Amino acid sequence: MSDPAIAALIREVLAEELGKLGAAKAPDGAGKAVQHQREAVAIRSDDDLARFVAKVLKYAENPKTRKDMLQGRLAFELDGQAGHSPSGNDQSQSRSAGGDEVVSIASGMVSERHVDRLPKATKRVLLGKAAKLTPLARDRLSHRGIRIERT
Repeated sequence: MSDPAIAALIREVLAEELGKLGAAKAPDGAGKAVQHQREAVAIRSDDDLARFVAKVLKYAENPKTRKDMLQGRLAFELDGQAGHSPSGNDQSQSRSAGGDEVVSIASGMVSERHVDRLPKATKRVLLGKAAKLTPLARDRLSHRGIRIERT
């Protein structure tokens, strides 16, 4: 799934459905509200979505956790806004005419861990004025042959 419109639609549907799960407060036997657990989920790529699905499937293996999810005591909520990475970087991806990935990062601190999570096909990183690059991140980009451009 490389179409940003499809990714945005999936995020919107997930936000709506996850919001429904967390909306209901189930009373326990004593009439008190049952403690609800909300887990933040960042879904900004196919890999993130696959990891989330695997996590839900793993949770569903445990009968108590599965029941908590079905009854809304364990709910998931989207972390942040669409287009923002978990690190706080304002990041987007696109493909150039040659098919290479171009990643734009408008703001935030970019570390070597962020570089390691870039798609394999990434050939250019466009950094906005508010984006900062750590020395290790700069080295990793250079080692991978990824060009750095300031916008």
